[in-house]
Amino acid sequence: MKLKLFFTRLLTTLFIVASSATFATVVNDSVKVNEKNIEKKEPLTAIEYLQFMQKSYKELNYELLYLNSLENQVEPKQLIHGVVDDQGIAYFRFLNGAMRESLQYSGKISYFEQGTQAYTLESTLNRSVFANIANFDYVKGQDSYEYIILGKGRIAGKQAIAIRMISKDEYRYSYIIWLDVDTYLPLRLDTLNKSNLILDQVMVVSLLVSEKVNPWLEKLSKQQLPQLLNLPQSSKQDASQWRVNWLPTGFKVVRNDQHKLVMHENEPVSYIMLNDGIVSVSIYISAKKIALDEKHKIIQRGATVLYTYQRGDIEINIVGEIPVITAKRLVESISKVE
Repeated sequence: MKLKLFFTRLLTTLFIVASSATFATVVNDSVKVNEKNIEKKEPLTAIEYLQFMQKSYKELNYELLYLNSLENQVEPKQLIHGVVDDQGIAYFRFLNGAMRESLQYSGKISYFEQGTQAYTLESTLNRSVFANIANFDYVKGQDSYEYIILGKGRIAGKQAIAIRMISKDEYRYSYIIWLDVDTYLPLRLDTLNKSNLILDQVMVVSLLVSEKVNPWLEKLSKQQLPQLLNLPQSSKQDASQWRVNWLPTGFKVVRNDQHKLVMHENEPVSYIMLNDGIVSVSIYISAKKIALDEKHKIIQRGATVLYTYQRGDIEINIVGEIPVITAKRLVESISKVE
């Protein structure tokens, strides 16, 4: 029954996209990638495949229609990527429900959502699908992961090769990445726990590659963006009063300050962000408001965990795509700055 429902949703999604006005630019699927962009070498190692994938993801012109599967829910999404004036430009949108779109170009991301005013943020981070694996340092990552070529298969009608990233410890997830053997573009990403259960999956159902950038994208690159929001910068007086004394291999602290949140009635909240190149982990430390039952301390949805721990008069919340054991150990390592 679930399989039948999945294929029904898939066919419906493909019909919607095929008839969409914003997807009117037709790209010949038979277009071959310029061989000058990527030099093929056989046999390739797992790291070489992944590095070619990173190059293709940033430099090619392509359109992806993909499904994000999470806890028996399938969300169809679309990504159109191109290169304009030697800069990458990416348009992303949800295909079901209320309009949710974003445009990333020239160090800025603009957000468009039905019912709210569009806005722009300055950001050099790529927030598109597959961006985490497309920006990871796979050479340095050998301290945390082992890379293995599993074999070949077929994804979205394309010949694909599967590469597994096996975590060397229990503090992070493992991954299986499927790449198109012709363009090296990513076609599927599975996030696995230590029991090899798929917690999250992104799978491409249509890949179109062209030598020239989508004319619609080129037009968007010349349009005026929504108003730029200037977020307040932290000062020395906003320094965090807390620190993390243990980090999993490969992780580092990329932000540690304190700011005010409306939900905490403008009381200062300490914020620590960790990153290993693939996942980001957010840690919030604030004054305890109410006591929680044990059952409310762990909420997990797919690969993402929300772990809440109360100690004395403080509350610690950890959010990120990490195992629960990692969140627990991070909490135990947090101490106040003397």
